[in-house]
Amino acid sequence: MSLLRSLAYFLREARFNPVTVLHSLLYAPTVTYLHVLSSIARWSPTALRTTISETYHGKVVRLADARKIITVNRNVELRNLDQVIPYRHAKDLILVNPHNIVVYECPCRGLKENPCSPTEVCLIVGEPFTDLLRMVQPFRSRRISQEEALQILQEEDARGHVHTAWFKSTMIDRFYAICNCCKCCCLGMKFMATYRMKMLLPSGYSACIGEGCIGCGACVSSCQFEALELIDSAADETDRRKCAVIPAKCFGCGICERRCARRCITLGRDSSKGVPLDIEALAGGTFA
Repeated sequence: MSLLRSLAYFLREARFNPVTVLHSLLYAPTVTYLHVLSSIARWSPTALRTTISETYHGKVVRLADARKIITVNRNVELRNLDQVIPYRHAKDLILVNPHNIVVYECPCRGLKENPCSPTEVCLIVGEPFTDLLRMVQPFRSRRISQEEALQILQEEDARGHVHTAWFKSTMIDRFYAICNCCKCCCLGMKFMATYRMKMLLPSGYSACIGEGCIGCGACVSSCQFEALELIDSAADETDRRKCAVIPAKCFGCGICERRCARRCITLGRDSSKGVPLDIEALAGGTFA
């Protein structure tokens, strides 16, 4: 899809709404937007914070599900994902030419003086978003292959960062990006922790601790949601401690699972955490 075709497609999908068009153009090239959003979140009433969450939110995805989004090689149209994204706005997953991927500098990390590195970790997937981002961010973005995108996901996973799929009403009411988030930089995670804004939704899974836990604490220190703790073990009379999950805080990202050297942490489906964003399952397993 050429730039002109992408622009025409975007304008048509946006119904030529000037607010949507202006917002999208401002959102892509500058972190000023995020400064403004931070101020709004800090001073706004609860009703406005709820509105922001309704129209701009992320879904935690396991590494395996993020890989599926990156590697799908056919157009995808999954609309009205009410169980996956239980909001009135921004819940469509539509990928046009999904092999077209752009990586760009994370605007959240760009707000910090000493951000986590690397900063080039945000993945825009499919058109028209890739073409438009290259137009407004030519020096802070670049096209990459699916293999390069998978490498970024793997490396960020190794750093303990959480994979999130982002949806936004002013991005024509649909999915547009996969980010790799940490609680020290990600505004969505900060808004959730500080202002109780429901910016992030759980993956649909929860961590489960097996009997082999020796209480080493590696998983506890790696959890971005502070959903793990060390408790006294009642299994024997030793002073050994073990890890326990705090269910209300677990988002099922899977980072702890890969941090456990003894492989005694697993992710299990949890109906209280919603439906996973698994495009194969949602599309009836039709994707290779």
